Amino acid sequence: MNNKNKELFFNESDDEIVVVTIAPGTSEEFDVEIVASMEIEELSQEYVAVLPIEPTDDMPEDELILLKYSEDEDGNPEFEGITDDEELESVAAAFQQYFDQDDI
Repeated sequence: MNNKNKELFFNESDDEIVVVTIAPGTSEEFDVEIVASMEIEELSQEYVAVLPIEPTDDMPEDELILLKYSEDEDGNPEFEGITDDEELESVAAAFQQYFDQDDI
């Protein structure tokens, strides 16, 4: 993740959150807050964990959504759903370890 996007997504202000509108694999857009990002070297991919801003029946407000993260040639963020079950399990385990460590 380039520095510009890191500063945008993870600003130091507790007073404001950055809302990102995504539509991974569907035509339905929804707003999320990016709460964490990490690069998993074994998968050669960067990922983000997001929380929905407005909960729905399909997306409760406290359920993390894990997405692939990349940037286009201009440095603009791109998000993609994780469709491979094995990849999703690896990414979920890595984020679980990250959040467990963060609680210490």
